[in-house]
Amino acid sequence: MKIDLIKLSKSLHADADALLKKTKLIKKLSKYGKVSISGSYDLGLMMDGDIDMFVIDKNIDKQKSVAILEDLILQGGFNGYLYYDWTKRKRRGFPRGYYLGLKVDYKGRKWKIDIWLINKIYKPAEDLMNFVKKNLDTKNKKIILELKHKSKTKNSGLRSSDIYKKVLSHSNKKK
Repeated sequence: MKIDLIKLSKSLHADADALLKKTKLIKKLSKYGKVSISGSYDLGLMMDGDIDMFVIDKNIDKQKSVAILEDLILQGGFNGYLYYDWTKRKRRGFPRGYYLGLKVDYKGRKWKIDIWLINKIYKPAEDLMNFVKKNLDTKNKKIILELKHKSKTKNSGLRSSDIYKKVLSHSNKKK
């Protein structure tokens, strides 16, 4: 039986909305800076329980990032927490900042919420999001969802951003 990936993506998005509402995460994070949701949630290309967001505050530092993590832990709502300091090390596709990872089981699915605490907009992510939004249409949305689904089921480790670039760059060449 073939899976309707558009329907699955919309269902995941609705579950993500419900999870964000239930946990009041955006409201909680808003007191620390400007919250920006990104990635497949923002693009309508969800294939799993993964939400990406940024909290932008020009005064973010280690002390404040730890206080935010502590606040989230004390408020509850999640069953796993990760913390990384990426201010001194560089890694492809990662901004300089502090990473908070929240884990939770919700509606029978494991969810991971990636939160980047950064002092300014992460230009590569913003540029990619703008590129995808500008070039996404129904045809290449289906192709992207199919590739993301195959990548996930085969555990290929292919990054969503690489799928977006490949499909949409190829699509642009045909125009």
